[in-house]
Amino acid sequence: MKTSVIRINPQKIEISKIEEAVKLIKKGGLVAFPTETVYGLGADAFNSKAVAKIFEVKQRPLNDPLIVHIADKQDLFKVAKKVNRLAGKLIDKFWPGPLTLVLEKSSELPDIVTAGLDTVAVRMPAHPVALSLIREAKTPLAAPSANLSGKPSPTTAEHVLEDLKDKIDLVIEAGKTELGVESTILDLTQKPFSILRLGGVSWEELRAVVPQVKLAKKEKILAPGMFKGHYSPQAKLIVVEEGKKQVERVKELVHKFLAEGKRVGVMAKGEDRFKYRNFKVKVLGKGDDLRACAGNLFSLLREFEREKFEVIVVEGVKEKGLGRAIMERLRKAEGR
Repeated sequence: MKTSVIRINPQKIEISKIEEAVKLIKKGGLVAFPTETVYGLGADAFNSKAVAKIFEVKQRPLNDPLIVHIADKQDLFKVAKKVNRLAGKLIDKFWPGPLTLVLEKSSELPDIVTAGLDTVAVRMPAHPVALSLIREAKTPLAAPSANLSGKPSPTTAEHVLEDLKDKIDLVIEAGKTELGVESTILDLTQKPFSILRLGGVSWEELRAVVPQVKLAKKEKILAPGMFKGHYSPQAKLIVVEEGKKQVERVKELVHKFLAEGKRVGVMAKGEDRFKYRNFKVKVLGKGDDLRACAGNLFSLLREFEREKFEVIVVEGVKEKGLGRAIMERLRKAEGR
């Protein structure tokens, strides 16, 4: 198989190019496409064989469910059995956008999509290309991130091709994704309502609508992104938590691994970059610009990997708002 690439301007979408992608989806093919979070790998959610290909090419465990993407609210009833009042309230507030809702699954949706669970994770992406593709395909798309399982999620078409070139049919290239981390996943099927994965909608934002919402204890795989080891680069990654002695601890670790003959890199906040003058440094973003930090995170992990670093020491960010999602990704990449 040879992977084709189509470039689409999100501000001026050419429907003829979208139609090329739709033809492949209708034939059971796999198409990588941009969302506001990361690039997704899409297949017709009602085509079991096509969905099985997603698991195959990503090398994804079959017990790791997929997110279903829709473009219109009425399509929710194709994949979910019922939508309660709270779900409707959250949809009105956050869709289209980086919030995935876990609801009771429709009996028509193939079990492979939900890894045999009786619930489905569904969202409406806030990217014009993604919405156009789903609408023209006239079917919800099952779409995890378009990368090999366990690798950092792709925020550019180039990242997709690094992992999946000649394994999938098409990549729609539309520039770097805006947000850079995946959607927040909220389970509405049991009380207390719980966040299964932190992401583009913060805990604080959700609590403004659902005051009793909790962070889930991750003992069972109930939604995508709950496996340990997600987002992991080949290098050993060590996260130094935010605090007064953060810089000193980073330096200690770098010196330790350099003394062992390792190739060591530092992922630093912008305000600290010049404190590591003698080290190999990449800037995550300013500590108070969490959107920039989120947008750069996966790209930097891939850069360190391409450049054959053996150890990456990372400055953690404050755990507030989007910072919670960034730290969750970093800890998973560390193996926690």
